[in-house]
Amino acid sequence: MKYAVMSTWNHTNPIDWDNVKPPVDPTPEGTTVQWFAIDEHNHGSFVTYPSQEVYKDFKAKLEEWQKEQVVTLDIEKTMEAVSPIHVAVEN
Repeated sequence: MKYAVMSTWNHTNPIDWDNVKPPVDPTPEGTTVQWFAIDEHNHGSFVTYPSQEVYKDFKAKLEEWQKEQVVTLDIEKTMEAVSPIHVAVEN
């Protein structure tokens, strides 16, 4: 069972989507990240982790990065949903 985290952010400056990099390098093996834009000043991400344990181990690094971004980029988290998820991969 994978673990999913979806979050959205409001920010003053638009995001340069062509140069978006993973927030913490390296991200855990087996992690997937999908960025999305709601509009010019709101964006989000949908991240899957291989397990809840992997997410919990990585969470402290991610939260430290987020604290820096809130100050340097003038952004605010507007929503976060964290849950186990069953992912079926079909061809």
